[in-house]
Amino acid sequence: MSVPSSPDRQRHPAVRELEELGDAAVAALAAAGAERLLPDAASPYLLIGEHSGNVVPAPWRDLGLAEPYLGTHFAIDIGVDALTRRLSRTLRAPAVIARYSRLFLDYNRPADEWDFMRPDLGGIPVPGNLAVDAADARLRKLVAWAPVERAIIDAAAGRRALISVHSFTPVMGGVKRNVDIGVLWREQSPFVTSVLKTLGVQGAEAGFRIGDNEPYDWRQAVGYTLNRHGLQQGRPCLYLEVRNDLLADPETFERVSRILEAAFATVAISLWPQTAVAV
Repeated sequence: MSVPSSPDRQRHPAVRELEELGDAAVAALAAAGAERLLPDAASPYLLIGEHSGNVVPAPWRDLGLAEPYLGTHFAIDIGVDALTRRLSRTLRAPAVIARYSRLFLDYNRPADEWDFMRPDLGGIPVPGNLAVDAADARLRKLVAWAPVERAIIDAAAGRRALISVHSFTPVMGGVKRNVDIGVLWREQSPFVTSVLKTLGVQGAEAGFRIGDNEPYDWRQAVGYTLNRHGLQQGRPCLYLEVRNDLLADPETFERVSRILEAAFATVAISLWPQTAVAV
């Protein structure tokens, strides 16, 4: 692993700083980019939290943003870090958690998409993303993309299904979303069918509105994580979306967690009883 170089007059300050610090500094940032939970657990599931973190590596100085912006949905899927850890613990399932903010680099976007390193927050410029040069982009991939990619490849081996955990805002573009928990899928499978059926029943009994490819329709969008590690590898997979205000309140966080734990445990017992954990 080495720091990419660029002509002196064009070097991004982060690239210049890391060139001075050397490869060990880059390796340290990469080591902090992804966290693995319960890697030896026997669960059929792998949980993935690509948008769990809101950290910007120090050399990039918060991308020039004031700190409050890093607490918004532009920078992080609010509540997902706690939810992924909770589900990993109760389902005894391995998980991969990305620690760096989606503003720094969005692992769930293809590298050629405009929001892989998005330049604005709904019209508010992100100074550090307005002129990302090739050396800066390569360095970000080294410290934020590659560690998550490697961790998922390793953790997904032998798993029967992948669940990517996300949260969404109650209102988007002035439109209120009439969903509490969404199950997003691109290709049908017994896993997806069973989750929709089980969560639909158990969620409704608990008073939650369950969305089938809502509030987003994965068939109309590209999700790099599960395209790459799920569909292209022949693994059943889905994106789990939870309304973020439900995760921000301790009482509803507990209710949502219990519903999800029960639903995914029920599905695992029905499809893969030899490795499932009852909750």
